[in-house]
Amino acid sequence: MWNEKEKKPILQYIILTFLIAWIFEALLILGEQIGILTDTIGVTVVFIIMAFGAGLAPMYAIYILLKRHGEIKGVKDFCGRIFKTEHLLKTAIITAVFFISQLIPNIFCNEYLWNPWYLFILYIPVMIFGGGLEEVGWRGFLQPALEEKLPFPVATAILGILWAVWHVPLWFIQNGNQSSMNFVSFLCHCVVLAFVLALLYKLTKSVFACVLLHAWVNVLGGMFTRKTLEAPVDFKVLFIYGIEIVLTIIAFYVVDSKVKWVKSAI
Repeated sequence: MWNEKEKKPILQYIILTFLIAWIFEALLILGEQIGILTDTIGVTVVFIIMAFGAGLAPMYAIYILLKRHGEIKGVKDFCGRIFKTEHLLKTAIITAVFFISQLIPNIFCNEYLWNPWYLFILYIPVMIFGGGLEEVGWRGFLQPALEEKLPFPVATAILGILWAVWHVPLWFIQNGNQSSMNFVSFLCHCVVLAFVLALLYKLTKSVFACVLLHAWVNVLGGMFTRKTLEAPVDFKVLFIYGIEIVLTIIAFYVVDSKVKWVKSAI
């Protein structure tokens, strides 16, 4: 997403992402408090602003910075970077494997709501705007930027924590999905998912693959119960999360060592 040789404005990105999202969310909280966003139309407005305003803040932020630093010429160039995928078949297969892997925590820790199977497919385009496009900033920029300064586990854990904190205002929005969630459970979920998405980006170098996986995770959140997010973290969930993180770290360093070996051989 960013020129590898150029210094990356990490702090500017974080501040801008939080500022854009929290301004939109502050307006929604205010609107609910004064009673103008509580009826059917108001609730619809809330979800639209959350999706296309606050939810796209990471994408807006990185676009602004790329444009400001002369890294892109315009929207067309920006979109090209999002959809850029060098090895399409390889990326598709890897992403499909990650899709399947994200079913495992839900199967073991949550319950299927028995919605029609085709909704899994129909909801993905919706969830691309309902969270997926956050990846343009988080994994497309911040993850590789942090890895230039910090070891992979540390960089990823920091991003996961920042990502969870970025969602905090949603607990104060009455009709928000997070309003019924346990924040510590959500924090753990964000950290684990940060590791999974970071590995996917490492394996594919595709921002759009991360967009799709994020959208898929959100789809699963609507197709299964949300016990792991609404209840306090228990040993079973921590055990599964721990395995995911350990396997991700091992896989990352195995892949990273092979990449470095190939580069040195060349």
